[in-house]
Parts: sequence; structure tokens; C-alpha cells
Amino acid sequence: MAGAHAAALPDHGSSGPDVDRPWFLPLIPIVRHGSREPAAMLRSPITTLDGYHGLLPRAWTRDETCDEAYVDAQNDFQATKARAFVLPIVREAPVRTILDVGCGMGGMAVALEKEGYESYGIDLPGLTRRWSSAGRSADRFYLVDPDAFELPFLDGTIDFAFTFGAIEHVGTTNGHADRRPDWHAVRQQWLREIFRVLSPGGRMLIGGPNRAFPIDVAHGPDNQAASWERWLARRLGATVHRPWGDNFLWAYPDVHRYLEGLPYTMEARSIGGFLDFSRVPAFARTAARAYVNRMPRALLDTGFNPWVMALVTRSAES
Repeated sequence: MAGAHAAALPDHGSSGPDVDRPWFLPLIPIVRHGSREPAAMLRSPITTLDGYHGLLPRAWTRDETCDEAYVDAQNDFQATKARAFVLPIVREAPVRTILDVGCGMGGMAVALEKEGYESYGIDLPGLTRRWSSAGRSADRFYLVDPDAFELPFLDGTIDFAFTFGAIEHVGTTNGHADRRPDWHAVRQQWLREIFRVLSPGGRMLIGGPNRAFPIDVAHGPDNQAASWERWLARRLGATVHRPWGDNFLWAYPDVHRYLEGLPYTMEARSIGGFLDFSRVPAFARTAARAYVNRMPRALLDTGFNPWVMALVTRSAES
């Protein structure tokens, strides 16, 4: 069965022979006469009232969760970062299928699709009107239920998944900084669900602000922050927090905690070239960029790094 489709699916980023993936290769989208066929789904997704597919109630509807400023910022940021930061990492190993978890407007998925990959995006209900106006295909973009996170893909069918600035909001009551009592369990299930769809040897790149770094310019304080942390946030215009104890942010040890017992390896990657530092005061931006660009590899997974950028690889034998 694999041989019937191998010629139609070149391995991007590989100069060697095609990789033999016998059982699920026919499930990956292929190109026939210029049109793309969607990948087979793990379970039949329903079509919601707004026209997109998802594993959530058929009548689900939700108000838009973004404004014009958000859309413009996403469109400007995503395609550039996909080509400059994500694509070089994708090309380090053979990849056919890519998934952006928490894709927002989907600019990264679209940019990677233009590079020849079968690229998908998933996000919460509330973006579909924007997706529709931007021409995002219902065969490439899917909705997920925020209370029962499930991906519509078969086990082992995604070669590369990535998610930026999302996991720190998983397991919260408000999508921001109010942690649920079971927030660690929710995050564990979330990350393991992404791991489930990775192919043997597949990779996922997980990025977000580092709890072990005491300054966060992207969010307000944790809902359970101390009074002095809230006072500093008001005075400085940035969140200063304790790098120990619980916080809605996450750190490298959490990846190991959530994936414990699974066949994987993890590597800390540099965030050089990823962050624009637009929320850092203008006078400090050059220094901030130099700081992360020149950070020694030995410090990448420590509290000296303002962001986590964890590259997780699933064992090829699993």
C-alpha cells in the first residue's frame, strides 16, 4: 500500500531515500491533478453551524474572540516567523504533515503549505468568521472543544507539530491566568494528545514564556500572585514573579512531568530570531535581542532564558 503513494509524497528536508512508513502512509493527504485530498480522521468530525469541522457539539457557536488589531498583527507576524524560524527546524528531518496547535489566524500553517507541506491548524471556536474571510479551508483548519481537547487525526499521522504561547493558558478557568484545581492534569492530557498524533520519529516544538525567568512582558500576574508581585507589575508595566512555586506559566521540567513514561527525547532550542520584543521598552530591545541571540546552549533550559522552546522527538521505534 505504501508503494502506491510514495512517489506523490516527497520527503521535504531529506536528501536521502524515502522513509518507509507502511501502515499510515495512505492516510496522509496526497495531491491529484492539482487538488489536495484531506487526511483521514481519527473520528468523524461534525460540521458546525459556522461551516468548519470539529470534535464538538454540532450546534456549537461562540462569539468572535479577536479584533481587527489582533488579526492584522497575526497576519503580519505569522507568515514571517513561519518561514524564518519554524521552516529551518522543519527541514532538519523528513516531514510531510505539519500541525499548528493554537494557530490563531492560521498564517503559519498557510505559509508552510506554500512550501509544499500538508499543513493543518486547530484552534478554539471564536475565530471562524475571521478564517472564512481570510479564505482558510475547512479541510485544513479545525475547531477543538476547550473542555475536551481531542485532535481529529489518527495516531502517528503528523510529522511535525508546533505550538507557541498556548500551553500556559491550558487548564485555566478564563483562558488567562486563573488556574483550575486540576490544571497540571489538564496540561498533561493536552500535551499527550499532541504527542499521540506524532509519527514515529516525529517532532513537536513547544514555546512559551518561561516560569523560571522572573520577568514576563506578555501577561499580567497569576491570579494567585502575591501583593508585592501585583504592585511591581503596576509600577513596571511588566510582570515580575517568583521563579519558584506554582504559576500559570510553565518551564522545561513541566515537559518531562507531562510526558513521563512516553518514548521521547527533548532538546532546548534558542529563541533567537523568534521574539520581536515589541513589548520591551524601545531602549532595551537591542540588548534583549543580543541577550537571547548569544545565550550559551548550556543556559537554554535554565531560568536565564525568558522563553521555553522545547523540541520533543518521539522515538522512531515507538
